[in-house]
Amino acid sequence: MFTQISLMGRVTADLEIQTSTNGTDYIQFNVAVNKGFGEQEHPNFYQCVLFGKATERISKAGVRKGSLLFITGDLDLVEFTRKSDKSKGMIPKITVYDWNYVPTGKRAEGSNANADSGAPAPAGADDGFMNVEDCGENGLPFN
Repeated sequence: MFTQISLMGRVTADLEIQTSTNGTDYIQFNVAVNKGFGEQEHPNFYQCVLFGKATERISKAGVRKGSLLFITGDLDLVEFTRKSDKSKGMIPKITVYDWNYVPTGKRAEGSNANADSGAPAPAGADDGFMNVEDCGENGLPFN
């Protein structure tokens, strides 16, 4: 069976690619999701695991401690035994199928200084957009 979950939370530590005994790359990380309001606010922690080529994508994207992500995956509850008192507990574990950054409106280090200011980029800047003619006061390139 499949228990789909979608959540938005912050990564709790920098990511590190590991390799399983059968040679599959994986990244295991935790995500903190704030619940409640005011004095009742508290974090819920989810253990996430990502396999295969997706590990390369998340690594190259620069996801690190504090990054805000939207995650979709398969939820599983894993039982564990506490070492201190031998009592049983459950950990929510997510096999991640897809993830995306959540825009925060803050400028990332090394980003184009004009990217968040709304000012046009200087001519010739490689910002991923092609140059268009002056569109006039209506903002449309046609009448």
